[in-house]
Amino acid sequence: MKFMHFRASCSFAALAEIMESYGVDAEDYSIAKEMKLPWLFTKEDDTYVCGINHQGAKWFDLWLKPRGFRMEETAIDKSDISDYLKSRKNIMLGIKTEYGKHAVVLKSYDGEYHFFNPVHEGSDQPIEFSMSERELLDSVDDTIMVGGVVRAKPETVDMIPLLRNSIGILKDCIGEIEVFAKEEHSTQEYALAMERLFRPLLLDGITMLELAGEESLAGEFRKVQKDFLLFMRGPKTGKLKDSIPMDRLHAITMEYANLIEKQI
Repeated sequence: MKFMHFRASCSFAALAEIMESYGVDAEDYSIAKEMKLPWLFTKEDDTYVCGINHQGAKWFDLWLKPRGFRMEETAIDKSDISDYLKSRKNIMLGIKTEYGKHAVVLKSYDGEYHFFNPVHEGSDQPIEFSMSERELLDSVDDTIMVGGVVRAKPETVDMIPLLRNSIGILKDCIGEIEVFAKEEHSTQEYALAMERLFRPLLLDGITMLELAGEESLAGEFRKVQKDFLLFMRGPKTGKLKDSIPMDRLHAITMEYANLIEKQI
């Protein structure tokens, strides 16, 4: 059984569990490191995305293809999901929990659906659980993306363009933050900016630096994060630049960019 070793790594642990059925031994952290997850930044629509949120076939294939596998994703309508799953196993899907969406792996069906549940080692949550058809339908979205792994011809993956793009995205992100911090904003604007703009550096980026063993730089980001959260939990009046050290945030972001450059 595979465990989660970093925050929100359920889909990576789920992939490791699936690969065990092919005789491939991996862990969530080894998959993440080998696909250079800590060094990946992208922008989707108007939102900056860091490392941990790069999930699904497009990203998992960075790790799978060189090993002679690929991920097949299929969007299934809720009305069809119960029958679809009955004839399959070792496939990943997301279910709704009290903590948000969570990736699990279907292991078997015998009148009930039996799942592997990625958890942190020592958690009081079960590693395996079962659902009736009604419970399953109550736990999924109207459209469910199901992911399975199949064998394929090994392919070399060129990471350099992705890494070069990540550097540019990271610099764009800090540039937007600096512009945003110079003006006063409404509570709603701050809430939207938290997910769109600040999450990559002051939440997900910290997790990724810790995963990469860059504890010192992660600690510097945590210091800024503390000031940022104090501002966000307060009345949010005035300009953000007066409450967090923008020069320091810029400097450590450039340090992050330099670490990505070293991966090229």
